[in-house]
This record gives sequence, C-alpha cells and structure tokens, in this order.
Amino acid sequence: MKPPPQPTVRRALIAAVWLACVFAGLLAAVWAVGWAMEGGPQPSLATVASATRLEFPDGTEVTESDLSQMESPTPGDRAEVTVEIPSDAFDDFIADNAMDAPLLAGTTPNGTATGTIPAACTDEICYSAGIIVDDDAVTVQLVVTLI
Repeated sequence: MKPPPQPTVRRALIAAVWLACVFAGLLAAVWAVGWAMEGGPQPSLATVASATRLEFPDGTEVTESDLSQMESPTPGDRAEVTVEIPSDAFDDFIADNAMDAPLLAGTTPNGTATGTIPAACTDEICYSAGIIVDDDAVTVQLVVTLI
C-alpha cells in the first residue's frame, strides 16, 4: 500500500485557489438570486393609466404593479396595480372612473381604516379594489381585467 502524498506548498496553494473559486461562485449565485427577486423600476402613472383604462388624479404614485399580461392587450388580460392617491383627491378618482362609493370594512392593527371598492365593469374593463386609508393618502390595490 502506498503512503499518502506528502503535503507541499504547491498543493496547499491549489486547494486555496479551488476553495476561493467555490466561495466566489456561491457568492455570485446568492447575488444573482437577490438581483432577480429585486424586480425592475415601476412604470409611470401614464403607463398604468393607459394599461388599466382608469383615470388617476395628480399626485398619485405607483407603488407596485404587474402589467406583464397587458403587453399585447387582449380581452381577459389582467393587471394588478397598487397606487397611493392623495386623500383630498380620492373623491375625484372615484368620480372620474364612475366607481361606487367605497365600503369601509375595519381597521388595521395600527389603526388605519381598510375597505373595498365594490367590483364593477365599464365598457372596457372589470375591476375590484381594496383600500387602506391613511391621514394623507389612500392606498388602492386594484385588479383590472380587460373585456
């Protein structure tokens, strides 16, 4: 039987380089997963308004959106959008889009009011929405389907 090879500086350097490469690969994989989950920038309000066929008042911010199914708009395509509308312009949003008055359902643990905008349809879309009412803004979580 042969004795195990004698440790040398050359073998130690090769092992150190190999371990460094493995560590760098693992670090790159973790970074790539984080980058992929981060998502891209949110579309502009004009893009969201065009895709959903809804009118939004000035000062509205798009906080989250998924318009991926609306790339080639056909009946049945859906969009999920979360916008923050200034509290003083929320009535204009409801009126401009001919929506029914929102129904308040309760409060969140931190005391803000929550509710829904009753689901309905227009000539172009059907929508449903949940709302969270803060002092300065109303967060509207919309689901829009093209007809």
